[in-house]
Amino acid sequence: MANYAVKCEAIEVRGENGVCIGPARCKKGEVYTLGARTPTPAGMCGMSFAAINPIVFAMRRNERMEFEKNDYVDLTCPDGCVTYRLSRIKNS
Repeated sequence: MANYAVKCEAIEVRGENGVCIGPARCKKGEVYTLGARTPTPAGMCGMSFAAINPIVFAMRRNERMEFEKNDYVDLTCPDGCVTYRLSRIKNS
């Protein structure tokens, strides 16, 4: 069974000066690694993590999901402020 880590990058932030209006104050370009443990580095928005975690879990366990059109998936946070790009980290 596959067991990938997933790269989570904030690729678009809609907010004043490119900073999310939510309490975590996410900025474009922030990158997190989502694996078997909590995101690294610490600091990812809790609401965003809760919303994307089911997709991350599926991506970690499978080579490809049928909803993937590319080697990544773009998802928007519950507030609609941040778009995250999820992609598998494949060690060669």
